[in-house]
This record gives sequence, C-alpha cells and structure tokens, in this order.
Amino acid sequence: IIGYTDFPSRMAAQSSTLYSTNIRHMMSDLTPEKNGQIVHDMEDDVIRGATVAFGGEITFPPPPPKVQAIAAKPKEKPKELTAEEKRAQETAAFKAQTKQQVTLIAIGGLLTLLVGLVAPASFMQHFIVFVLSVFVGFQVIWGVSHSLHTPLMAVTNAISSIIILGALMQIGSGSFLIILLAGLSVFMAGINIFGGFLVTRRMLAMFQKS
Repeated sequence: IIGYTDFPSRMAAQSSTLYSTNIRHMMSDLTPEKNGQIVHDMEDDVIRGATVAFGGEITFPPPPPKVQAIAAKPKEKPKELTAEEKRAQETAAFKAQTKQQVTLIAIGGLLTLLVGLVAPASFMQHFIVFVLSVFVGFQVIWGVSHSLHTPLMAVTNAISSIIILGALMQIGSGSFLIILLAGLSVFMAGINIFGGFLVTRRMLAMFQKS
C-alpha cells in the first residue's frame, strides 16, 4: 500500500499523461456501449492480455496475441526484353544523349562567338581557357566515384591556390569589374582551400585509434 497523498504530482507529466491515456482506452474497451456496464470480452487481445483471473480461474499468463500477418503483395515481374529490344533501347538512349550534348556544345559555341563580336581579343583568350577548364573539370569530376569525393576535395587545394595567385595578380588592375571578380575569386577559392583542409583533417581523424 502506497500512502502518498500527492502521488500524481510525484510522476512526470508525460508518463502520467501516457498512463492515463492507456487507462482511458482500456475503460473504453471494457464499456463498448458507453453506459458504464463492463463487458469482459476475452476474445479481445488487449483485455485478454490484461486479465489475470476470470470466472474463478487463473488466466495468467495470457496466450500469444492473434496477429495476422499480412502477406506483401507480390511485385509484378517486369517484362523481360529480348536482345534486340535491349539493343534498340540502348541505341535510342545513346542517340538522345549524343543529341543533347551536341546541342549544348552548339549553343555554347554560338554564345562564345556572340561574345567575341563585342569583347577584346585578350578577353576571348582567357574566356576560352576558362570554358575549356570548366568542361574538362566537369568531365573529370563526374567520372569519379562518390566514395572518392572527399580526398578529391583535398587535392583541389592545389588548383585553388593557382586561382588565388591569378586573382591576386589581377587585384591591382585599374578596372573596377576586374577588381571585383578577382576579390570574389580570392574569397571563394579561400573557402575551398580551408574547407578542403578541414575535410582532410576530419577524414584522417576517422582512421586514428584514439
């Protein structure tokens, strides 16, 4: 017998709420007609599991609940394609990919020619080198496995250092646009360098024993 007069206040609010909710649901199951008359349904798994003695007999421990396993709906097997159909699909996908790449290259070349009509020759030389660098870098990075991206970020610190050196050489230029672009290059390349070192340090720390 627990004689605490402030027993509810000694329980945590969450556990008290959960306990009272369970009791309320239990009473709702025992009085399905909502008239206060208890109907002890021994076929109900919840009521049967909470019953220790019923009808003068000990009913504990209760039998395992009657859980009906719902079989998963079998998935329909995809239709197996013949060798000719597979070859036709691969050919169509290759043609679509090639068409998309040729279209992008054509649009890029057209834009480059349009820029060359109004830009000076020195700008076009640097711009073409930049476009080729972006293209080569994208093709190289895209072919790297996802598991190697972390060490690859550390290796790109050397490339970022070259960017910073080139940007520092251009910061002293008299053009406001060049100074702005050089400052942004230093800022973004600096983030890449420091982030690469942090990632490398964290990656190496994973292999330490301590």
